[in-house]
Amino acid sequence: MTFQNPSEAMTIQRLLTRKDQLHESRLEDCHMEAELSDGEIIIRLERFGLTTNNITYAAFGDAMEYWKFFPTGQDEWGHMPVWGIGRVIASAADGVQAGERYFGYYPMATHLKLTIDQVTPRGFVEVSEQRQGLPAAYNYYTNYAGTDANSPESDYRILLRPLFLTSYMLSDYLIDNDFFGARQIVISSASSKTAFGSAFCIHGNTDARIIGLTSGRNRAFVERLECYQSVATYDELPSIDRDSPTLYIDFSGDSQLRERIHQHFGNNLVHDCYAGSSSNLEFNYESIDDNNGKTRFFFAAPHYRKRVKELGGRAVLTAMDARQAEFIQALSNPDAPWVSLCFSEGFEEAAQVIERLCQNKVGPDEGHIVLLP
Repeated sequence: MTFQNPSEAMTIQRLLTRKDQLHESRLEDCHMEAELSDGEIIIRLERFGLTTNNITYAAFGDAMEYWKFFPTGQDEWGHMPVWGIGRVIASAADGVQAGERYFGYYPMATHLKLTIDQVTPRGFVEVSEQRQGLPAAYNYYTNYAGTDANSPESDYRILLRPLFLTSYMLSDYLIDNDFFGARQIVISSASSKTAFGSAFCIHGNTDARIIGLTSGRNRAFVERLECYQSVATYDELPSIDRDSPTLYIDFSGDSQLRERIHQHFGNNLVHDCYAGSSSNLEFNYESIDDNNGKTRFFFAAPHYRKRVKELGGRAVLTAMDARQAEFIQALSNPDAPWVSLCFSEGFEEAAQVIERLCQNKVGPDEGHIVLLP
């Protein structure tokens, strides 16, 4: 156990999101008690990624309880969760030393106090009261020892790990269900990182044709990805074979598009998997229960728990890490990168990126990393 007491009370900075207007952010100072009880640590956040996935966390904040991870004490304002790297500045927990870095789930705040348990050289589990009953996949923090936190590979990992968790588990779920007998797979918002990550994981595991559905402005980007066998714009949906058994993976959350999909494929639509909401910032339970039961919301955490129970956590993470490394190698190819890293400094610039994400003004080839001083 090590302990470094920064002060009796700490002033921290945090960026809050208006829950009903996700493009609105507010920067504020607040106080954190620095005194630690046994099993507590304080981490200073150093860098984190920002993608549409973070906007989805906020959009589903009430329905999927994402706001509960980091309570703000303010009804109208919440902490939009991010994935990043933080450095321990004070520890009263056995096995965790001041100065160590950990990758995991953070609020957009300079500091976070955690209550931890199950400490191993690989990481620890956050066990504070507000985390009880929330998905366990978000409560594990990975020790970053031996990894260069400033390397491009690390930044790609920060950016993509939470997205790839969904991509990998979605692919695994579909393999587990033999792709519901589909002969073609249509993926909307095909330019989104989680969508083409899913296509990357699906590729080679089925003979079904993988079709990317995207906007006209993103068509060229999707066509140069090596994940889809064909690409169509939303206006070209009628040109897709309607007589073949079709699996629809919805990353757009667009209810009107979903209706068009069901009308076009009719009884040949074997499954409608609602996996994300890149264009619709309001979670709609009704869209899950309609369409004669064909629409099902996919949430990665329950399938992850299923696989861990069956195979063990180490086996699941090892397989996912290997596939993720292949994915990062493909999209970061210096000769023709699918995604280029873009850096911002501080919460004010982070707020500008969030506004652009909410307004769908971030290009699919941009990968945003925020650095904190």
